[in-house]
Amino acid sequence: MSILKPISKTVCAVCLSLLATLAPGLGKPPDSGYLSQFSLGMVASAKESRVAINAKAAIVMDGHSNQIIYGKNVDLPLYPASTTKLMTAILLVTHLDPGHPVYISQAAARQARVRLGLPANTEITAEDALHAVLMKSANDVAYAVAETVGGSQAGFARMMNLKAGLLGCTHTHFVTPNGLHDDNHQTTARDVAIILAEAIRYPRIVAAMQTQQYTVAGHIIRNGNRLIYMRQTGFGTVIGGKTGYTSKAMYCLAMAVKQGTDVRISVVLGAPRRSAMYRETTRLLNYSQRHVDIQLR
Repeated sequence: MSILKPISKTVCAVCLSLLATLAPGLGKPPDSGYLSQFSLGMVASAKESRVAINAKAAIVMDGHSNQIIYGKNVDLPLYPASTTKLMTAILLVTHLDPGHPVYISQAAARQARVRLGLPANTEITAEDALHAVLMKSANDVAYAVAETVGGSQAGFARMMNLKAGLLGCTHTHFVTPNGLHDDNHQTTARDVAIILAEAIRYPRIVAAMQTQQYTVAGHIIRNGNRLIYMRQTGFGTVIGGKTGYTSKAMYCLAMAVKQGTDVRISVVLGAPRRSAMYRETTRLLNYSQRHVDIQLR
């Protein structure tokens, strides 16, 4: 008992000291109203610093430094669907002048939907191909670009993976130029963000991503990215982006926006619905606009 009493006194003294620190007046016990305000302030702060994301993976990244502002499963390998076409577009503009012909082969014309629907053994310009790939997400045209630039799908895939490695992508393995499903065709939210940050360095790509309507070989196409049509947003000025969907990849969206002097890159992979893809992208970009440290709920 003689040992326990000094310990008890010490514990009580520590508790009183902590309570005094929280109290409005030094040495006075805190009233219940002050504690309630303190608790509510902590809860409100916690709510402001959280964002709910149902997609399998997501990221908001600074476009200049690659610093991650928010991340969920950023290095989890997933199927990227048509966000793959960002890399296809990069290789197109770095290897083909705008007027260079892109040949539509039999294999290209047979690619699964979505297609532009050009007949085999025809040609379009590289500039038309760029718009068809980024706006219409045309799988047939992306395949034609691969054959034109890389000689074959396999040759183009090697170029894609080499470029990804040079950009600093560490979990990317491309097989197709259009994102049609292949079990070995995978990347991550972080790597897609890195690729988009590279893509927006090319004015031709940005111009194509921002185009709302375009005509290719008599086909009128409209941009499939709904965020392009927003005149005003709460999260900055839209630079551009790329959507994607397959039954196994689910809904994917990579977006780049200007927020003041900053560029923010947002990527959502594996959203359960199209509406969720847009909603969660908007939510992420709104939080990054407010410069809030985001934690996963």
